[in-house]
Amino acid sequence: MIKFVICTLVNTTLWASTAGAQTNRISFNGQDLFLNGANIAWRNYANEVGPNAHTDMGYFNSIFSQVRSNGGNCLRLWVHIHGGNTPVWSGNMVTGPGANTTRDLKQILDCAWTNQVGLILCLWSFDMLQAKFNSEFPGLTARSYAILTNDTCRGSYFTNALIPMVKGLKGHPAIVGWEIFNEPEGMTPQFGWSSYRVDMSYVQKFVNQCAGTIHRADPSAKVSNGAWSLFSTTDVTLPGSALPNNFNYYRDDRLISAGGDANGTLDFYMVHYYDWAGGVKRSPFQHDASIWGLTKPLVVAEFSFVGCTNCGTNFHITLHDRGYAGALDWSFTDESPTAILNQIAAMSKVYPADVLVVTNGQVRR
Repeated sequence: MIKFVICTLVNTTLWASTAGAQTNRISFNGQDLFLNGANIAWRNYANEVGPNAHTDMGYFNSIFSQVRSNGGNCLRLWVHIHGGNTPVWSGNMVTGPGANTTRDLKQILDCAWTNQVGLILCLWSFDMLQAKFNSEFPGLTARSYAILTNDTCRGSYFTNALIPMVKGLKGHPAIVGWEIFNEPEGMTPQFGWSSYRVDMSYVQKFVNQCAGTIHRADPSAKVSNGAWSLFSTTDVTLPGSALPNNFNYYRDDRLISAGGDANGTLDFYMVHYYDWAGGVKRSPFQHDASIWGLTKPLVVAEFSFVGCTNCGTNFHITLHDRGYAGALDWSFTDESPTAILNQIAAMSKVYPADVLVVTNGQVRR
């Protein structure tokens, strides 16, 4: 396995990875890193970027600088969420990303990179099929359903919104990766809780075609998907696990079979863990990453240490030691920022070589 080479310089210790990628690290600007961070998710829900957005740059800069000063390197930011404010629609067809959407995202990314922090940009959430948003955005669930199930409507999103965004931000050093969905299982009959549902096969098709579109628009971009649980992210079911058995819907061959796009595969996996989503038998904190039989890095992209009986205490260090590729707490919106920053700092103190971002030969703290 590729290791970091430690070089001692005057007043500064620098860490840089050798060429290649580790199976339990995420490549980011030439380094193979453990993603040590958290979720911003949102400051202004579904209205962070785009037409009439409330982009609170003071808030973002504060979070980015605090994460960086505590040794963090990554945050997860949500973009469309339910599609009410961005992208722009005409009936069930998408006509554009929305005025200033790419500009606003770039502004946030620029701020993140000034603080040497990377962002995972999460496009959609299961909220796109939640009926409660129809009162503010009439027709929201109908048009969301259309881009999930109708090839022409889905294509309009790719052509008129996704491709312009990805090309407009192509090569930005702060982008860790593009994430297709937050917990899409929540809007399926197999697992879900949203007001309306689509079969998992439509989720697979959307993920496949969206990933392929991103990879063609920016061949260097990484793509992932925020799965609700290990229920849907591995074919390995441990003895004694609650039913249903685990099934990896996001395996390369299954995504390609669902959507037909050979470029539409994930570069790394993302999974969430809460006690209600599987107990001890599906807790990454209780099992090494290798047990799940995956051939790509696995980031634990959501977990809450509040009330988690299967998480232990040193969350980031535990996930690192068990072979995962990252730990992103939920979230600055809902939990104690101090407690989150303490977890990030503890990880950075023990494993600085695996988390600190090096730019221009320097580590900034």
